[in-house]
Amino acid sequence: MGWTALLADKLGGTEAGLKLILGQLAGYPVLLLYRKLLSDKDPKLQHVYFALTGLFLGHWVIGPGVTHGIYAILFTYLLLVIAGGTFLSVVISFIFNIAYLLIGYWHTASEEYDISWTMPQCVLCLRLIGLTVDVYDGNQAKLEKKTLSKEQEKNCLVDNPSIIEMLSHSFFIGGYFVGPQFSMRKFRDFATPEYHKTLPSSPSRFGFRRLLIGVAYLIGHVVGSQFYPEDWPDMDSYAQTSYPAKLIGLMFWVKIILAKYVSIWLMAEGVCVVSGLSYVGNYSDGSPDWTGCRNVKLRRLETATQFGHYIEAFNINTNGWAANYVYKRLKFMNNKLVSQVVTLVFLAIWHGWYIGYYLTFVNEFIVMKFEAEFSKIWNNSKKVQKWKHHPSFHTLTSIFGWLYVHFFLAHCFLPFPLKTAHRIFKAYTSLFFIHLIFYLGWPLWAAPLKKYLQYARASSHEGGDEKSAKRRNSSKDDNQNRKDDISTAKEDDIKGTDAKSVLKAD
Repeated sequence: MGWTALLADKLGGTEAGLKLILGQLAGYPVLLLYRKLLSDKDPKLQHVYFALTGLFLGHWVIGPGVTHGIYAILFTYLLLVIAGGTFLSVVISFIFNIAYLLIGYWHTASEEYDISWTMPQCVLCLRLIGLTVDVYDGNQAKLEKKTLSKEQEKNCLVDNPSIIEMLSHSFFIGGYFVGPQFSMRKFRDFATPEYHKTLPSSPSRFGFRRLLIGVAYLIGHVVGSQFYPEDWPDMDSYAQTSYPAKLIGLMFWVKIILAKYVSIWLMAEGVCVVSGLSYVGNYSDGSPDWTGCRNVKLRRLETATQFGHYIEAFNINTNGWAANYVYKRLKFMNNKLVSQVVTLVFLAIWHGWYIGYYLTFVNEFIVMKFEAEFSKIWNNSKKVQKWKHHPSFHTLTSIFGWLYVHFFLAHCFLPFPLKTAHRIFKAYTSLFFIHLIFYLGWPLWAAPLKKYLQYARASSHEGGDEKSAKRRNSSKDDNQNRKDDISTAKEDDIKGTDAKSVLKAD
């Protein structure tokens, strides 16, 4: 038995989980050394360093399975050499990388949480598909003279990357194990002496703050799991718990589970920050913005009063990737609902074969549809307009909104960790399918709610005013989020970083 197995046994965890954490933490000295000795050297040397260090740590964490990533990279590289920039290359890259990942899921699947070569492979799958699409976009702009969107212009490539660039981009230790996603174009710029000369200051302070917050989440997860294990809804102790205790316990359970995702993402983000990759310019007050590789908006997440806040604030890079490379590419269908459904189905497939993943995204779709319709009634209610004048309106609605989200969050997320149908059905049966009764019963209680709130359907003129109001409110939210970002970047107060939760665990 190796030292990692002995240590994991003493800590009450698994060796695979401990190796993942240690492998991610190793990224800090690796990239501090890079910034000290190699950031001003030739880009080719930098790419070699990123590729070799990532391969070494990847092999130590997941073993020989790291070669699967190499196979996928070599295939995509040859595809780009032969047909790069064509629509056919995009189709082949998509089919190959998704199929390779799904076959891997099939051979490594178990009912427990898996840490195997498929974990970094799912990150690599999106990265290689995105790379192929970026080359296609670059060809469309260069040869076909087609106009690209702002996001496409930012990421497009007018030439094929070299094999060492692809290995470096894929195995960069800041994004190899669990993400985040970043484009090859951004990474190419990063791996140049000129880029590092533009950095206004050292990013280490902010990077290590993200690490400390991640460690705090990890401790919360480890301690909390002693009381509410991940499979608690499938345990005898859960079955013997009273119904009210189940409902309350699930609120703690879901936050304890999701704390592990937040913790490892924050650790990975800190590595990217320390390297300098996450720099995206300056705030309006001149302070540097190091949030380019951020995967969670902590304050937004902790104060969420609707599920839309979670989707906006959790797993930002993956959600952004899905929006840019799937959802917006379906614009030709001229149907937002269909585009949304296709995107959610893609994300479910990307997670694996288990029905729990699909049910989680079905729950998300149901909840978001409900919130959209409820918001329409709320925003056009004569009673609500009167209530807004009361000084405690914002406080009370925030409290009730927070309780609503955190009560139903566990019910919506429950299929994801339980995975299989019999475990999910057993847990939902013990809860009397309360979330489905609430959300699917919406058509029945929507009418009396409209009457009580004195809902007034907006006229075309009022509709315009309503849209303007929504834009103003959205602008206020964006400004508040930006203030929160600045506050986080400057202070990063660890005190406000409890465990995190999310509906969309993609």
